[in-house]
Amino acid sequence: MANPFKDLKELQRDVETYLRRNRTAMYNNSKRISDFFEMACYNNIVRFYENNGYVVSLRNLKNNKFVYKTTTAGDPSKYSFFEVRRQIGQIDYIFEIRHNINVQSYHTNNTFTTPDISIIKQNSILVDNTFYANATRYFYIKNSSLISFCEVKNFNPYPELLFNFIGVINELRPNLLRQRKYTNTKHITSSLMISGKSNSHTDRIISNLQSRYHINIICDLFNIGGVTFGRNSFKRVKTI
Repeated sequence: MANPFKDLKELQRDVETYLRRNRTAMYNNSKRISDFFEMACYNNIVRFYENNGYVVSLRNLKNNKFVYKTTTAGDPSKYSFFEVRRQIGQIDYIFEIRHNINVQSYHTNNTFTTPDISIIKQNSILVDNTFYANATRYFYIKNSSLISFCEVKNFNPYPELLFNFIGVINELRPNLLRQRKYTNTKHITSSLMISGKSNSHTDRIISNLQSRYHINIICDLFNIGGVTFGRNSFKRVKTI
C-alpha cells in the first residue's frame, strides 16, 4: 500500500505555491507533516470555491503573512482565513472558510466538536465567557451558521476511520444521512479527506457509504489532490 506520508519539504512547497499566487506568504511554527497536509487540504477547498465561480479573498493577514490555525484552541481573530463571495442576481453571498473552529452540535446547544475545515456564514463566530471554570474564553459558531465541513486525516483509510466520520456527520449535519435530492448550490458537501490510498476492502466501504449518504470520501490526496480539485475534475465532487 502506498505510504501516506509525503516528504515534508514537498508538502510545504505545495502550500507556499498556492499562497504565492495570492501575493502573500506562509507563517507557521509547526513542522508536523499532518499540519502541512491539513493546510494543503484547506487550500484545495479554497480552490474548489474558486473553480465554482466564487471570488476568493485572504483576510486577517499578519504582517502580510497568512497565519494558519493549526490548533483547536486560541482566538480566531489571531489567525487568517479565506473569504469567498458569489453574486446571484442582486444578492451578494459571502462565506468564510475557517480552520479549526468549534461548532455547536445539531442536537444540543451545549456540546461542540471541531472540524478541521469549516465553511461558515460571514461574521458568525461567537464567544462564551462561561464555558470554562476559569476566565478562558471559548470561541464557537452556532450550528445554524455552519454551511459545510471537512475532516482531514493523514492516514491510509481503514474501516473505523470511515465509520467514525458518519458519527461526526450525524452530530453536525444529520440531514446528509437521509435520502433526498440536493440542489447544486455549489457548496462542497461535508467531506472526509484522506492522504493515503484505499485498498479493495475500504474501496467497498467508501462506495457503500457514498451511495447511501450525500458525502464525499476522498482518498490518495497526496497523489491526486491537485487533480481532484483542478478545473477539469472538480465537478465530480458532490455539492449541496
